[in-house]
Parts: sequence; C-alpha cells; structure tokens
Amino acid sequence: MTGAVIFDLDGTVLDNEGEWESVFRQVAENNNLQSKGAWIHEPGIGITVNWKRHFSSDPGLVDKLTRETWNLYNEMFKVQSAKFKVREGIVDLVAKIKGLGWMTALCTSSTWNVVEPELAELNMYLAFDVTTTGEEVLLAKPDPEIFLLTTQKLGVEPGECLVIEDSLAGVRAASSGGMKSAGLVSGYAGREELLQSGATWAVYKIEEIGQILDGLVKLNKSDVGE
Repeated sequence: MTGAVIFDLDGTVLDNEGEWESVFRQVAENNNLQSKGAWIHEPGIGITVNWKRHFSSDPGLVDKLTRETWNLYNEMFKVQSAKFKVREGIVDLVAKIKGLGWMTALCTSSTWNVVEPELAELNMYLAFDVTTTGEEVLLAKPDPEIFLLTTQKLGVEPGECLVIEDSLAGVRAASSGGMKSAGLVSGYAGREELLQSGATWAVYKIEEIGQILDGLVKLNKSDVGE
C-alpha cells in the first residue's frame, strides 16, 4: 500500500539540471580540464562524487573543484534566481498528494549548504514532511542508503513509497531499495534508459504522475477490500 512520495530536488522539484551542467563545464574550463561527452556531470550523485569520477586519485583537486563548483553555483543562484523555478506541475502534484493524506519527503544528494538557499528562495520548506541531504549518508546514489534513511524518517516501509527522480542513479537507487519510481524523461535520461535502470514508470510531464497516483489509490483500496 502506497502512502508516501519522495522527491529528488535538482532536476525534479527544480528544473535546473542544465544550470548545474553549465557550472561544471565552467569550472572544468577555468581549470584547463578536458571534458568529454554531452554531459560532464552525472545528475543525482552530488558535486563531490561527480568530480571523484574524473579525479579519484587526486583528493586535493576533487576538494578544490567541489568548492569552486558550489561557489559558482551559489553566485549564479543569487544573481539569476529567477531562472531557478519549481518544475511546472510540482506544486499541484504536492497538493494532490497532501489531499490524499500521504506524506512527502525531499531526498537529495546535495548537501544542506546547497539545499537551504534553494528552499528558502522558493519558500518550499513546508511542502515536505522530512528532508534528507547527502551529508547524512555514507554512500551516494545509486546506492539506496539515502532513500532507505528517508523511509525510516517517514516511518514507512520502502514498498509503501513512490520516488520521483530525473536521474538514472536515482531510479537505480529506488529500485534496489524496493521502491516504486517515476523517472522524468530528459535530454540526459531517455525513456528506455530510465526503464532499464529500474524505473517503474517513465514520464514526460509531471502531470502524468497524477495519473499514476490515481492508479495507486485504486490499488490501495483493493488491498483493503473496499
């Protein structure tokens, strides 16, 4: 029986994964680092882990790049906060979930110093019953640790949760943690990639998740024999 929905932050609640990518690329350029592929960062795993993917043998460089990335993003957020908007449909979706009497959580690999100004600027503190950030766990997505910790905070079983994610690492984490997930199709994560990574559903618009909720409500009723 489903009774809680866990939201990722960057790229899911906020439509800002493109801004993060531009920051990573700018930091790489500032440090004369070569970048390959369409995306230099992998959404969903956090700043430090992303740089470790490229420079695991140089922790000093990883620390330097992490600080530069956060500082540049923070400056960009302050100057251009109008660009950092809640993804279309999220507010209505949260209201629908609350109307069902279900709980909501925010679960992000970003650290609190990244999350706090975003939530403060967007006035979304009260939208979520609990918030879990990257510094609370040892292992990054696709390990399910951060989602499992969130279910403990909510007081529910993993199978009672629906995770909403935009990253392949995120849907892998939800799947391995025994949770249902709705993956958001994007330029980074295509429909088939999301499904192959373990997403229960792959959607193009937030509004489609409302239909998924309607189906889960019916399943809940059938489970209790209504």
